[in-house]
Amino acid sequence: MRSDRGGSQAETNAAAPVSRALPAARRHLPGVQRALLVLGVVSLFACSGGDGDGADRAGSGQEDDPAELTASDGEPEATDAATVEPYVERLLVDYDDVVNQIVADPDVAADGDHPLIQQYLDLYEPDSDVAQQLVDVWAERGTEGLATRSFDGQHPASVTRLDGGIEVVSGDEVSFPACVERRLVVVDREGQTIQRTPYAEQQGEGVAVRVDGEWRLRDLRVLSGTAACRTGSDIETGTGGPGGTVDTGGAEDTGGTEGAEGA
Repeated sequence: MRSDRGGSQAETNAAAPVSRALPAARRHLPGVQRALLVLGVVSLFACSGGDGDGADRAGSGQEDDPAELTASDGEPEATDAATVEPYVERLLVDYDDVVNQIVADPDVAADGDHPLIQQYLDLYEPDSDVAQQLVDVWAERGTEGLATRSFDGQHPASVTRLDGGIEVVSGDEVSFPACVERRLVVVDREGQTIQRTPYAEQQGEGVAVRVDGEWRLRDLRVLSGTAACRTGSDIETGTGGPGGTVDTGGAEDTGGTEGAEGA
């Protein structure tokens, strides 16, 4: 549920550097269901494969992984950048995963009640105006029949990754630099190509907050008019290289709001 999210956020789906914690549709179930599902996150970040028995770990001399989650304490506070980094990365992976699916299908983009739209909204803190703004943009694009898809079928249309160190604002809030890499083609409802972007990248920035023991996005935006990203990508640029946008008649497509939240 949650969405090419440390150092390299450049691969998603077939090329994602970070595994997703939980599918978006399952991360916000109420009551006992949610408590049980959160336990599943342990294996992703603890990487221990243990049975969760604290006594057994103590007897074996093993210490608890700081990223290990339990139903009682949820996801950890940001005591330092390293503690929260896996959760920020996971958010970015989940973000890309759901957004790339939404923008690829005009019918989905135009349907504000579609499950994928809800998955996207669930990545943010509740009642996020920032998230809703992008949903409104997608609705307009969907009505126009525009679809944003992978340029080469080998890389995602858009990849969002960490582009430097995370800054801890408080135990429940962090800010981070981001890089958005795009390899996309925009087509209309008749399948005619109106834009090709073999490769382009932009700097971005984001804020994540801890809500009820779970890290979510507060903001994620592209910085207009910025140079190339601060750090390199593990994904080969392939065709085009940086600045390789080829406009065939349509405005630059980001999958999101130009100069604000991008996809």
